[in-house]
Amino acid sequence: MEIHKRVRMKNEILEAEFKKLETKIHRFPPGLRAIENHRHIVPSFVALGPYHHGLPHLRHAEDVKHAAAHYFCDQSGHTVQQVYDKILSIADEARSCYDDKDAVAGFRDAEFAEMMFLDGCFLLCYAAYEKSDLLYNRMTLSTGPCMLRDVFLLENQLPWLVLEALMTFSTGTSYSIYWFVVLMAGSFDTTPHFSVSEFERVSVDRLLSYRPAHLLGLLRYYLCSGRGMEHGDPERDKNESLLSISSSAIELAEIGIELTASDRPWLADMSVQTDHWPFPFGQLSLTPLFLNDYTACWLVNMAARHGFFISSYISLLAMLIDKEEDVHELRAKYIVQSFFSNQQVLAFFKDLSRHLRLGQRYFLITEKIQQFKHQRRVRIALHRFLYNNYKIIFTLLSIASVLVGIFRSLMSLKQHQQ
Repeated sequence: MEIHKRVRMKNEILEAEFKKLETKIHRFPPGLRAIENHRHIVPSFVALGPYHHGLPHLRHAEDVKHAAAHYFCDQSGHTVQQVYDKILSIADEARSCYDDKDAVAGFRDAEFAEMMFLDGCFLLCYAAYEKSDLLYNRMTLSTGPCMLRDVFLLENQLPWLVLEALMTFSTGTSYSIYWFVVLMAGSFDTTPHFSVSEFERVSVDRLLSYRPAHLLGLLRYYLCSGRGMEHGDPERDKNESLLSISSSAIELAEIGIELTASDRPWLADMSVQTDHWPFPFGQLSLTPLFLNDYTACWLVNMAARHGFFISSYISLLAMLIDKEEDVHELRAKYIVQSFFSNQQVLAFFKDLSRHLRLGQRYFLITEKIQQFKHQRRVRIALHRFLYNNYKIIFTLLSIASVLVGIFRSLMSLKQHQQ
């Protein structure tokens, strides 16, 4: 083929693929694969979709998938064949949703359709509140956090159109999957929750109007849907002078910027007020975060693909943490709560942030902090001195108060003697 035709053809192919970029199920980015021995990438209990299908350590879940399919079809009032035929009719479209074409090329149409059918039934049964005793035991009691990690891994997703097709057979499961996302989003909260209404951020009705590429995309939308965050936060031109800025939690306290836990409902909500009471101090407000084994995994996977707001949030927390004392400060302010040790929290954020692309909100926050430093140098110097020496100052004032008391007593005694 002549070069000009080949160039035009390749460009047209890439443009067509680019238009479907947000509907694809992608591989984990190479730049993030260095973190923690792939524990945030490879599922530990169940494979959903083709990327990790057939791995030896995941085969014990395949029997459970068949039991889930039987239960799902039985509850829906349809035969297994009827539900499977529906998935078979959309198998080609579902196959095109996977960005890694080599990973799906080895599956025949019937094999791929069966995988989508079994995996989709499994996922919907897992998300449903009501399930058989057998499924509850195999999916929940015996798996613990493993399943919670697995269902929100970037490489362990099913095309949303598969879940949509299955949900047409059972109206109950169509709402269960959304309530499941709402409940899982509550895992990031640092305060105990006793009912869905106490930590619901976006109504289920609003989630119903959004069509994600997959379940992880729905979770990310829910957590970041406060101010148009779901549309992404394009990376801005980097100001190299700002990349070297480091303002730890202790340093911010020294210069008069108070760290507070935001009461706003979105995970990546961040704001700086530089004229906050008490004047002339400032305030940095961050959404509180509860960090455990699976919420840490979810953060990694949401940031892995166009999660600019999430990556800005993670990068900002990493900037605030230079020492274990900074983690203690964030705990004291109820911004980060975790069963991890201070060293583990420090290592997690520092390791992850090294591999993330910085989003615009990170730069907006750091710019405001830098402006605060330049505009209030004298006041900051005074506050830093008082902050770092308040114990000595308090001791001196206490001694002075005692001396004044003694002096007054002596003067009173002298006057009495006269």
